[in-house]
Amino acid sequence: FLKMSIAEQLVEMGFDSIKAEEAAKNCETLERAMDWLVSRQESESTPAVAETAAGSYKCNDCGKLMKDENAMMFHASKTGHENFEESTESIKPLTEEEKIEQAAKLKERIKESMKKKAEMEEKEKIEKEKRRVHEGKLMLERNEKRKEMEQLAAIAQRKKDKEEEEAAKRRVLDQIKADREARKAAAAGLPPPIPIPVPSPIQTHVEKKDYKEATIQIRLPSGEVIRNTFSAQEELAAVKVWIEITRPELGTNWGLLVPFPRKVMTNDDMGMPLSALSLSPSGSLVVTRTA
Repeated sequence: FLKMSIAEQLVEMGFDSIKAEEAAKNCETLERAMDWLVSRQESESTPAVAETAAGSYKCNDCGKLMKDENAMMFHASKTGHENFEESTESIKPLTEEEKIEQAAKLKERIKESMKKKAEMEEKEKIEKEKRRVHEGKLMLERNEKRKEMEQLAAIAQRKKDKEEEEAAKRRVLDQIKADREARKAAAAGLPPPIPIPVPSPIQTHVEKKDYKEATIQIRLPSGEVIRNTFSAQEELAAVKVWIEITRPELGTNWGLLVPFPRKVMTNDDMGMPLSALSLSPSGSLVVTRTA
């Protein structure tokens, strides 16, 4: 009912369609329009409510009488009824008591509709808040999962770095020992000892994974360590640009190297993706000063 215009509601109450349209143009609310019509009725000799008409229109579907074509069209659009005919029956105008009763019923219907609307809005508000809380919880869970994965990747990288460092130290110590034995043998006039081959670590087939991200740990000349996550397909040059932006105090005379196994990054390396440089899902770089 709230979807009706003010004029349509007035016609439904029994007011003349022309007067109803005029009241709707002059008033913003239904109550003011009704007051306007009542005041005009008191001041004019011609009443604003439809008087007894010489003829009317009858709906054969429900038997309702309508005073004019406008009322008939409104009834048809509202009910979907299609069978109408002209009638000689007259429509009695509403009495003051009937108008008051009709207005009271209308106000009650409006009040009920507004109550339902308020309940629906409150329900939508509650549902919206539930969705907001749910989405916030999902976002928090995703962030926690991402942090957990980053921590696991960092732990795995530290373990890998430590193992490679220990292996490098063992190789250096073995080489020193071999050189010492060779010098002793040469001093004694003996043939150099046959070096004992160091067994290569057993290579196990590991399925290569297609990582999407690369978490890079970068050690600065000051000893400070910074980290950032890049796409695994980004070039090493993107990492260098990020360092230049976040640490402008470094200037331009510096380069990058991988600590284990040690490798100084060249200009050719700058154009290679991080995944091709074995820097995904995680990797370590060291900023070194250059002349």
